[in-house]
Amino acid sequence: MNESDRQTRISQLQNHRHALLQQRDRRDAPIASIDMELNVVRSELQALYKTGRKPPQHHPSAPNATTPQLV
Repeated sequence: MNESDRQTRISQLQNHRHALLQQRDRRDAPIASIDMELNVVRSELQALYKTGRKPPQHHPSAPNATTPQLV
């Protein structure tokens, strides 16, 4: 998933979460099922946010900056 796809999915999930929260506020709303769906949305959002915070992957053949170089 590229960054654009990730941002699009985050936006979709945030909109869905907002709609679920509005639905939950209505009288006679099925709160338990809405809460379960909110948990799924929240989990996916957290996973997407986490993947966005990962440091860039370095190529295995690239020198490692933390490894001391012997001269």
